[in-house]
Amino acid sequence: MFRNPLRLHTGQKLGRYELLAPVGRGGLGQVWVARLRGARGFNKLVAIKALLPAPGDAPQMEQKLLEDVHVAALIQHSNVAQTLELGEQRGTLYVVMEWVDGEPLSTVIQSAEQGGGVPLLVAVNLIGQALRGLQAAHEQCDDAGARLGVVHRDVSPDNILVSYSGIAKLVDFGISRAKSQDRTLGRDNRVERRFGYAAPEQVIGGMVDQRSDLFSVGVSLYLLTTGRHPFQGPDSAATLRNIVGDDPPPRPSTLKANYSRTLEAVVMKALEKDRDRRWPSAEEMRFALERGVPQAFELGFEAQLRTFMQDTVGERGLRKRETIKRAEIVVDAGAGEASGGTSSTSVTSLRAIAVNTGPMRSDSIAPAPAPVSRFSMMPTLRPLLARSVAPPRLRRPLLALAFAGATLAVGSLWLPASGKAPSVGASAVSPMVDLNPARSAAVRPALAPSAAPAPSASVGATAVASGKRARSAP
Repeated sequence: MFRNPLRLHTGQKLGRYELLAPVGRGGLGQVWVARLRGARGFNKLVAIKALLPAPGDAPQMEQKLLEDVHVAALIQHSNVAQTLELGEQRGTLYVVMEWVDGEPLSTVIQSAEQGGGVPLLVAVNLIGQALRGLQAAHEQCDDAGARLGVVHRDVSPDNILVSYSGIAKLVDFGISRAKSQDRTLGRDNRVERRFGYAAPEQVIGGMVDQRSDLFSVGVSLYLLTTGRHPFQGPDSAATLRNIVGDDPPPRPSTLKANYSRTLEAVVMKALEKDRDRRWPSAEEMRFALERGVPQAFELGFEAQLRTFMQDTVGERGLRKRETIKRAEIVVDAGAGEASGGTSSTSVTSLRAIAVNTGPMRSDSIAPAPAPVSRFSMMPTLRPLLARSVAPPRLRRPLLALAFAGATLAVGSLWLPASGKAPSVGASAVSPMVDLNPARSAAVRPALAPSAAPAPSASVGATAVASGKRARSAP
């Protein structure tokens, strides 16, 4: 399937879906926002994750994708982004997923920094929603009614999407595992990408289970409610040592005045190094949150969530929707010219709206992306098209003029919340639909380049305990 992978570009069709713009890459593939068109003007946006080639490891990646998609498609819950379809076209596998009209929680955290951070009640409610989604995944059974033992293994603010109406959805079960399908789970010591949210047993390559996900939830809740990562170290090795060491993180009440002691008890129990002392299930942790901070779950709190999202990232949402609409105009114009026998304008338009895979300047036009084997988040770009939509009879000449002299690239579906440069690579493409690579230092533990894990290394418990450089496999 990897010998002649498709060269994906804007306007291309994968099965019945029409690619509009690339939004990210990471994990196993590249993610696009795409459109499904039906009769009588029916349109539906979806996210498509296309498996990228990886010479030498193709069979394992393909099998991994197939197993993960099978499990993910079984999970049906309002707090989990839905997996809709698995397709294949000319040797390229792709997964069709629900398009979440919102932002990664990491982006919400960054955008809220200017206003003093995410309000405590909002933070608790969003984590409570994520716990609902986790419980659904953890309880997933096979056709015979036996639990699959699904573990997400990568719960972090990057993989919690929040819609503009305030609904939190878990994404990227792309590195999840069902025990019945992976007999090497206990020996899998790969701590992929966001190891700062990994449980101690993940870091040292021990057995993982649902309680490992709850540790990751605890890290996210601690960060949301204190503004600090509980195990942040000066470099990656120090962060790993803090995670696997015996010492607990500072109690939130020592960092933030008037921090609820009830909430603190919930957070600290989730962050227990011994998983037998953690919350036994996502449901019990959520119940404890509801008892400890009942105001965050009161009837009608959804209105406060909507208001918060509108005030924090509402403008970004408007720009994103506008960019998608303009991408549709470009694709429609290209399709019309192709059917009429004139394709020069459409080719220029489609190339201009595509996104390349490397660092992008605002004064460059990106060609259609070539297949790659390394995954990092797509750069943030700026909209190319004008604010107003020209009448149909003027659209073609205006498009030709715009793209002939274009100096701005299109592709990302929103602008960064601040002027900071992107600090890290992908949400696991997550981040499937994580479109913004910009991350604040508070969201993701700082990784010193010299101490970053080597691609083929593993993290050993002995090395960490002795203070040697900790390493993890990608």
